[in-house]
Amino acid sequence: MATDEKDQSPAESAGGKQANKKKLMLFITAPIAVILVGTLGFFAFGALQSQHERNQVDLEKFGFDLRGTSQFERSEGILGETQLPSTFGTENLTPAERVVHSLVRDRENLIIENRTLRQQIEALETQLQSYEEDRRMAEYFMPENFNQELQRVERMLLTYLRQSADAQRFSNFRLEIMAAAGRMEYQRFVEANMLMLDAVQRTEIVVDFLPAFMFCVGDAIDLAANSFNEEREIRDFFGNPEQQRLSPEIQEDLDIVLPPCQRELRQGLNTHMAHLLD
Repeated sequence: MATDEKDQSPAESAGGKQANKKKLMLFITAPIAVILVGTLGFFAFGALQSQHERNQVDLEKFGFDLRGTSQFERSEGILGETQLPSTFGTENLTPAERVVHSLVRDRENLIIENRTLRQQIEALETQLQSYEEDRRMAEYFMPENFNQELQRVERMLLTYLRQSADAQRFSNFRLEIMAAAGRMEYQRFVEANMLMLDAVQRTEIVVDFLPAFMFCVGDAIDLAANSFNEEREIRDFFGNPEQQRLSPEIQEDLDIVLPPCQRELRQGLNTHMAHLLD
């Protein structure tokens, strides 16, 4: 049932007016609040963005310093010329930047020390290789070791001569002189050139070079020795030339008949040495 406004009480009328005022105030202040919140948000976002950019710059500077390319390091110019470090002082650096630059300097010092140590290690390794080679050579030419090799060579030469049909015209004693002469030339060649020959290389010299020399010596003994005693003297000399001495007459004869035999052999061995060193 409808009621007329005149029938409302004064209290009810005052309450309605108060509610209308609150609605009006809320309607007026709501847009203002929205505008204020938006304005504060805009300035707050700008401040956060600026702080983020500053942090990003600091982070880039930190990474830039850690890479060792700071303004205080030596660098290389566009034309390849070395540029000296910046002379700007560090008094304006922040504590964090001072720590970073200190770490960079420490790292550079460690790099230099590491490079120096690496060079020293390489030099020591080269020196060690040289010492190792000297040791191997010394062991190879030790009297007991080298004498065993020389004895082996002389046995190989004597076996070759005894099995050769061309050597049947010589006596067994003459064959021993020829083998001893071949062993003496082998020793001279190896020692003069400081060679370390393996079994294959040694066999090549014994088979390919020394036979012709030994036959030449066998024929030359007929001219140098006038008796069996002189032939024995020559045998003793070829067997141990460092301790045995020849009589002047025999030495003079050998100085005439041996050089042609030695010359051809030594020329052939010198040519063959390039193959041995490959």
